[in-house]
Amino acid sequence: MNGWLIALSVIGGVLLLLILVICFGFVGARVSYEGELTVRISIFGFRKTIFPRKSPAKRELRDVASFPSPEKFLKKEEKRRKRAEKKAARLQKKLAKKGQPTKKAEPEPTPNPKETLDMILAILKRAYALTKGKLRIEFCKLHLYLATGDAASTAILYGVVVQSTAYLLQWTQDHFNEILRHDGDMTVEPDYLSQKSSIELDLRLRVRGFRAIAIGLGMLHTYRAEKRRAKLRAKHRVDKKAEKPST
Repeated sequence: MNGWLIALSVIGGVLLLLILVICFGFVGARVSYEGELTVRISIFGFRKTIFPRKSPAKRELRDVASFPSPEKFLKKEEKRRKRAEKKAARLQKKLAKKGQPTKKAEPEPTPNPKETLDMILAILKRAYALTKGKLRIEFCKLHLYLATGDAASTAILYGVVVQSTAYLLQWTQDHFNEILRHDGDMTVEPDYLSQKSSIELDLRLRVRGFRAIAIGLGMLHTYRAEKRRAKLRAKHRVDKKAEKPST
């Protein structure tokens, strides 16, 4: 009996620890750029760099080492072809037994650019609604140096960028999420001596664990629903076009 109590206590402690981590832990990402873009993700304290994944030299060596020989490649392709033929034959037999026609199924219509754009906009709109007020945005560093090689053009560009940046930051704070920063963390400066602009960026995004799970599930549901809706729109478009009498 004591053994069962100890086991239940251990399981209960693990579950309690998991609940605490999910409720109070953070999921986030850190984006930095100083001549090279780096993206790191953090999930409950576990960090991983997702970009750049590996240096070009290591990636090239890995690709060469993992590339199969022509004989192995042909054997794999032959196996795939035979499996596909067997699967098609089994399907044809099932349809024949049920008395259904065994003609090949027509491919599903592909959404056109407008339908794809509508799907993307709907997903972004849902992402905005799910993350509004829940995402922590922190600018550790944002230094933008503007240069064009011409003093007059640089001055004009500086005025446009400063005004646009101020408007974007104000809109974000008023309608999306508060931006955390300290004095001097964000600057926009003209550089009259350089020929091109440069940027130094260090941005952190964080969200509570339970909110991250809710956002992920919500986005997955939205993606599936919008993808299905886009396919239905494409099918309706194709059917409507087929119904029109040919001239």
